[in-house]
Amino acid sequence: MGRLNAGNARRASLRWAAVAVLGATASIVSVTPAAAAPANVVTGTLDWGFKASFRNYVSTGNGNPPIAVADGATRNTNGTFGFTARDGSYDPATGAATVHYGGRVVFSHPEHFFTITMANPTVVVAGTTGSLLADVDLVASGGGLESVSVDQAEIATLDASAGSQPVGPTVTWTNLTTTITETGASAFGDFYGAGTVLDPVSFSLTPAGAPVTPAVTVTPSTGVDPEQATLNVTGSGFNPDAAGGNGIYVAFGPKNDTDYWVNSRRYKSVKWVNKNVTTPSGSQDKLNGDGTFGTALSVAARYTDGNGNAVDCTTVQCYILTFAAHASADRSQDTFTPVTFATPPAGSTDQEITASVRQTGALILTPSGSTVALGAVDPGATATGALNKVTVTDQRGTNAGWSLVGQVENFASPTGGVIAADNLGWAPTASVVDDGLVGAPGVVTPGAVASPGEGTGLATARSLCTSAAGASAGKFECGAQLNLGVPASTTPGDYTATLTVTLS
Repeated sequence: MGRLNAGNARRASLRWAAVAVLGATASIVSVTPAAAAPANVVTGTLDWGFKASFRNYVSTGNGNPPIAVADGATRNTNGTFGFTARDGSYDPATGAATVHYGGRVVFSHPEHFFTITMANPTVVVAGTTGSLLADVDLVASGGGLESVSVDQAEIATLDASAGSQPVGPTVTWTNLTTTITETGASAFGDFYGAGTVLDPVSFSLTPAGAPVTPAVTVTPSTGVDPEQATLNVTGSGFNPDAAGGNGIYVAFGPKNDTDYWVNSRRYKSVKWVNKNVTTPSGSQDKLNGDGTFGTALSVAARYTDGNGNAVDCTTVQCYILTFAAHASADRSQDTFTPVTFATPPAGSTDQEITASVRQTGALILTPSGSTVALGAVDPGATATGALNKVTVTDQRGTNAGWSLVGQVENFASPTGGVIAADNLGWAPTASVVDDGLVGAPGVVTPGAVASPGEGTGLATARSLCTSAAGASAGKFECGAQLNLGVPASTTPGDYTATLTVTLS
């Protein structure tokens, strides 16, 4: 049974007894989208990032690149991903919708043995609940991971209780809570357990037959920081070919009813959004073929415009404006979305909040089990199994780093048979346990693969996982696939050994 040895404040050990038993299998269940609704979907967008902590983790890896988008998917300014609707259905009477979006996102981390491709997300909404489906391919190259491939499987559930919001002809759902399913957890290598809350999802659709007119959503549009803020602007229903195909300006500032489209120098910031952009920049962004776009503008309540005039948007109403570019007289692309800034309430006072974080926490090692069962094999073959995952919690407040190593003794049978300790190898895995709070996550690195064989196995202490100084605070899970090479000369029987895992 497992044993926690009391060394010093920074050292603890766990032990398991390994015996031969039967293995287990896992299955993946896909979900079929809801039945077709009365109106076909002609355009729409979906914004989702899967999970910010996962993006941060992959971004530190050695993929080339670590995160890539293809087949029409885009990377938003906040690191999430944008997808464009291909087809779908929408019932305006019930609000039920099934929308298929196109695009592909690839998460690549060869050093940690995986490449995960997520493609063609589908949103299904019925009443207050919904599902997010996708094609996911996990290609594993070691580290105890197993390859997984699913097509249009339910990887997350949606909380649609907030309902939808019509914006012109477009129907939008904003910041819906997403929760990973068992299938999603498996498809993403069990980096997150089923029931973990993922990034929120926002999506839109425009049903066939709806009048297509320009519509803009600005986030945030109220209570904006007057000193400096970034506004995310999304649009739909625009005509990429209007005004000679020159696109539109997206601008922030006041509206002059007579010639607001003539002189862009009066605005705090302006983006030229047009169909010919291939690489977005600080001054340009892409107007998609379906009339949608997404961009960001930096704003402030008070500024001096390009004509030398002082502008105060706390006393004059300012807007996010769209209008045909290059002083075109075409007014079909004009929209005006008001933006208001936060102002302190009359008689308000400030209160400084302080908090003290103690440096009296501990470095803790917690097991998830005390025995490991390897499959029965013939002499000359390899028995495999999974090490019970252990959790390392670093609450010391010093970020001093830690190391987790393992070593095994010889395997022995009741009849006197022996399997040398070096015949046990492992392929370690490691992951950060997300606490859901804002802050820099810790970093954990799995140890090198140890292969069964003289001088290479676990007769010598080998690294299971480590966290370097400066990034060791938090909670982490470490595990491994175990591989026991059984020599051809081994006497049949049940063999047992003790594996000691030590944290320091």
